[in-house]
Amino acid sequence: MTVKSLFVGLATLDVIQLVNRLPDSNEKVVALDSLTAAGGPAANAAVAAAHLGSEAVLITALADHPVSDIIRSDLAACGVTVWAVPVDTPPVVASILVTAGSGDRAIVSPTSSASSATAASLSAAEIARALDGVAAVHCDGYHPSLALPIASAARERGIPVLFDGGSFTPHTDAVLEHVDIAVVSGDFAPPGVQPDPVSVLAYLVDRGPVFTAVTRGARGIVFRAPHTRGAVPVERVSVADTLGAGDFFHGALAVAIAQAGRSEQEFPHQLAWASRVAGASLGSFGTRRWLDIS
Repeated sequence: MTVKSLFVGLATLDVIQLVNRLPDSNEKVVALDSLTAAGGPAANAAVAAAHLGSEAVLITALADHPVSDIIRSDLAACGVTVWAVPVDTPPVVASILVTAGSGDRAIVSPTSSASSATAASLSAAEIARALDGVAAVHCDGYHPSLALPIASAARERGIPVLFDGGSFTPHTDAVLEHVDIAVVSGDFAPPGVQPDPVSVLAYLVDRGPVFTAVTRGARGIVFRAPHTRGAVPVERVSVADTLGAGDFFHGALAVAIAQAGRSEQEFPHQLAWASRVAGASLGSFGTRRWLDIS
């Protein structure tokens, strides 16, 4: 059965270059490979969900701009339906250098300006229409003027709301109040909180979510459910490029929650499955080629 997943957050244009090493000051290096694709945590998560057979819808903020057309076209080619709320600010373009061999990436992007997305908003009627038939809602922390009312309305309807916390932002706590499942990266660092998984999980639970987890790359996932706590190991894979892997993890988790709902028993298995999906993306350069080989 096909499930419908709604993703709310950032859509960018990523210009990705594969290099042997990062350039020094005033130096040019030759790219070994390159790719231009839509990016952003919510957009990439929606791509993964569509790849996994979900009906994936992305609500984001995009200006009337040629770059926005490229973003829409790439996402449509990946099977994602885009609901773009018009704004005046130009689309975010990210420059990304991926180092061959290690898969490490260096990113230059003005995404901090997008985190407080100017005048992007939807009416109550539009939010109701957006949530029709949706089995899970995913928010990436960007565009809070869209995410907060959608997450609140979803909770009122009993629709599970997931949060992807790549980093802490000034509006993170406000979003967490409307979240059921919060999964954050090891870089998630709330002010005044010790940077260990137990402390971070306690911080998240205190703010509303009842299912929480911290992803730590190859070191695995630490999770907390209403009555259980534990760790989920991740499978070892050959790494060509780490770009987007976390986003794809969240897209897969959203599909798993949409299919089976929130469950104490299923949560560690859903985390493990999402990590395997993310692992499949690590073996090839860029954020799209894994879709053809997995």
